[in-house]
Amino acid sequence: MTAYRDRGNLKWIPFLMPEHLQLLREYYVQMHQLDLPEIDEQLQESWHFLLQEALIEGNELEITYYKESSYVTVVGFVERLEPERSVLFLRGREVIEIPFTRIVRIENG
Repeated sequence: MTAYRDRGNLKWIPFLMPEHLQLLREYYVQMHQLDLPEIDEQLQESWHFLLQEALIEGNELEITYYKESSYVTVVGFVERLEPERSVLFLRGREVIEIPFTRIVRIENG
């Protein structure tokens, strides 16, 4: 006796209309959105120290920041800090402007 293996929802994919596919894609993106986490003030102070040190000594940093419902990780050198605007400029392949409030993680590269 042969065992019938049901393909589940896979068998219905050819019958989906383009509108349904678009709705499913939007639903998938919406369900996988990430939120900006709360960062402790002590951690932020240690990050500021690490940024100052990297700026003076020329150390490479790996920074993860929040952008458009996802996390972006870049590696580069601190070009300049603008505390009055709360912005950091990181030089990797290109110069990237990163707001301090969007930073999630900083590590030595």
